[in-house]
Amino acid sequence: MKPKKIVLFLFIILVIRSVYVIYLYNFKYEVWENIIITVDIMQIEKRTDEAVTYIVKYNGDKFLLYIKDNNVYNYGDRLKILCSNFDNKKYNNPFEFNYKMYLNSNCLVSRLYCIKVIDKEKFGILGIDFIHKLRDKISINIDDKMNSKYSNIFKSIVYGDDTYLEDDTEKMFTSIGLGHILCVSGGQIVYLLLAFENMTNSKKNNVIKCILLFYFYIISLFNVSLLRAIIMYILKLIYKNSGFFKRWIITAIIILIINPYYILNISIIFSFLSVLSMYIFNSQIESKIYAVAKIKSRGVVKEIIENISMTISSQILIVPFQIYYFGVFPLISVFSNVFICFTLNILMIFSFNLFIMFFIPIISDILIIICRYIMYFFIFQIEILDKVNYFNISLPKLSILVFVAYYSLILIYLYSKKIILISWRRRALLKRILSILKILCIIYIFFWYIYVMYFEKYVIFFNVGQGNMALIHSNNVNVIIDIGSTKNGNAGYIMSSFLKAKNIKKIDIILLTHMHDDHVNGIENLIENNIKINRIGYVNLKVKTNLYNKVNNIIKNNNISKLELAFLDKIEIGDIQIEILNNENIILDEDIENANSTIYLVKFKNKDMLFMGDSTKKTEQDLLKNMDVNKLSSIDILQVSHHGSKTSSDQEFLSKMSENTIAIISAEKEAYGHPDSSVIELLNKYNFKIYITEKNGAIKF
Repeated sequence: MKPKKIVLFLFIILVIRSVYVIYLYNFKYEVWENIIITVDIMQIEKRTDEAVTYIVKYNGDKFLLYIKDNNVYNYGDRLKILCSNFDNKKYNNPFEFNYKMYLNSNCLVSRLYCIKVIDKEKFGILGIDFIHKLRDKISINIDDKMNSKYSNIFKSIVYGDDTYLEDDTEKMFTSIGLGHILCVSGGQIVYLLLAFENMTNSKKNNVIKCILLFYFYIISLFNVSLLRAIIMYILKLIYKNSGFFKRWIITAIIILIINPYYILNISIIFSFLSVLSMYIFNSQIESKIYAVAKIKSRGVVKEIIENISMTISSQILIVPFQIYYFGVFPLISVFSNVFICFTLNILMIFSFNLFIMFFIPIISDILIIICRYIMYFFIFQIEILDKVNYFNISLPKLSILVFVAYYSLILIYLYSKKIILISWRRRALLKRILSILKILCIIYIFFWYIYVMYFEKYVIFFNVGQGNMALIHSNNVNVIIDIGSTKNGNAGYIMSSFLKAKNIKKIDIILLTHMHDDHVNGIENLIENNIKINRIGYVNLKVKTNLYNKVNNIIKNNNISKLELAFLDKIEIGDIQIEILNNENIILDEDIENANSTIYLVKFKNKDMLFMGDSTKKTEQDLLKNMDVNKLSSIDILQVSHHGSKTSSDQEFLSKMSENTIAIISAEKEAYGHPDSSVIELLNKYNFKIYITEKNGAIKF
C-alpha cells in the first residue's frame, strides 16, 4: 500500500479511536468513595518515603494507584482494595496544572487512592511476567555493582527506569540542558543497533534488528518515545524510497491512534519536534559551522561539530515548548552536550553491549563494572556543569500569539525563497512583505516579554476552594493579600504555579487579614518553591494562638521581615496604596479573630478594592460608625466578608456602596455551604455584580 493511502486509512482509524478514548477518559467511570475493587499491578511508577505509586489495571483500563503502607507490590500481584476514585478537580486558575490531562496523556484514566489492602493473590500473563523478571534481574545486577545514586541515573539514561530517580537530579539535568538524556528515545536505538553491528560485523540482518528493538522496547516498559523511533525505523526499512516527512506523519498518526491524548504528552511533543528539527536544520547548521570556522571535517573535530550541530538543530523547534513547560532556556545546553558527548558515547556503547550480552554471566559482570567507572566520571562532569551553570535565562510562559509569531518566523525562513519563485513577477513586493512580517514577529516577541516582565498590571482573586488569596501585580511589585485554603497546600501550590509561569521570583509583602488556616497556610509552600518573601504584615491582636506562633516561626526561620501593622496605618508600595480601615477598638463577638479581621482598602489601577477577610456583621457595623462612609460609595470591588457566610454582609453596610459594585466571593459550597443564599439575595438587591470563584474560577482585573 502506498504511503498516501496508508495516511488516509490511518486517519479514519484515528477519528474512530478518538471518539472511544474521549468516552473512556471522561464518561465511562464515575467518581466513587470507599468502594472495594480488584486491581492488577502492572508496574511501580514512583517510590517515595511517603507512598508508592503504581500503574494498575482495573476493568481492563489503566489507573494510577497511590498506596501508603510499608509493603511494596510488583507486577503479578492482584490486590483486593478499599479505595476511592477522586475526580481531578479543576480550579480554573491561570497556568493551573491540569492533572487529569496529564494522566490521560499517559494512557491513565484517573487516580485511585488505596484506603486499605484487603487481600493479595497472583496473576500472570504469558511473556509479560518473564519481561518484568528480566528487567528486575538487570536492575538488581546494576544496583549491586553501583552506588544507588549512580545506578538510578544509569537506569534512567539507558532504559528509562526512573522509579527511584530523585526530583533534584532531574532538575539538575534539566537546568544544564541535559534533561533529554534521562529519557529514552531514538538516540538509544542508534547505540543499540551500533552495538549489534559491531558484534556481528554486519549492517544487514534487519529482522534480527527489529526483534532486538522490540526486546529493548519491552525492557523500557513500552516507552512511547522509543516506540516513535522504532516505528520510524521500520517504516524506513519497508518504504526505502519514502521521504522523511511521510514517515514522520505516518508515525505521528499511529502514535495518536494508540492514544489521541498523546498530542498533549510533553515527551511525545519533544520527541517528534526534536527529530523533525534535526532533519530540517542539522545539515545547514553543520555546513555553516565549517564555513565560519574554516576547518576540515576530521576525527575529534568532526565529532565535536556534529554534536554542536545536532544540539542546536534539535532545539530550534522545541524552544517555545521548553520555555512554556520549564520556564527556562538553558544557554549552557550546547556546551553541556559537547562537554559530555565523549563520555556519554562510551557509556552508551558499553551499556548496549551489556544489554545484548546480559545472559553471558562473566562478560555481563565485567561490562557492568566498566559502566560503573564510566558513570563515576560522567556524574563528575555533570556536577561540574551544575556548579558553573550561570547561563540560564528564566522567562515567563509564552502566550499563543508568541507561539504563532515564533513558528511564523521559521516558516518564512524555510519557504520565503519558494514563495518568491512561485510568484516571480511580484518578487520585489513579496520580499518586502516577508521582510516586514519577519520584523513584526521579532518585535512582537521582544515587546511581549518586556511588557509581561516589567509593565504588566493586574489583580487576581484566585480560586483556592474554601479560602482567600489575591495577588496584586504592578510592574515589578507584588502584593499578596491572604494565602490559604481549607485544603492544605492548595493555595501555595496554585500561587507558586502562577508565579513560576510569570517568572516572578519575589513577593514584596504578604498582608494577612487574620490567623486562620484558610488565609495563611500557603506561605510555607511559597518558601519551599524558592519564592523570596520580603515582608509579612499583619495587625497584632495579642492573641497568641498556635497558628500565630507558627507564622512567626516561619518569619523568623526564613529571614523574612515582620511588619507589625497598626490600625489606620497606610502603606504605599509602588503605585499600590493600602489603607487599614479598622479602628483600635477590639470587637467582641463569638469568633473574636474573625470579628477583628484586618480590613484593607487598596487603591490600584484607578480602582478601590475592599478586602474584608472573615469580618462579621459587628465588624461592618463598627466600620460604619468610625469611618468616612463616602469611602464605601467609591468601592469598585468588594471581597465579600467570610466567604459569603450569613454571619457577615450587613444590609446597611452593603447599602452604602454604589450600584454595580463587583462582589467577589471566594468559597467552595461543599466545605461550609458558602455562600449563603441570603447573602446572594442581598447582593442582588443592591445590584452587585457577583463573581464566585468556585463557579467563575480566578477573577482577573
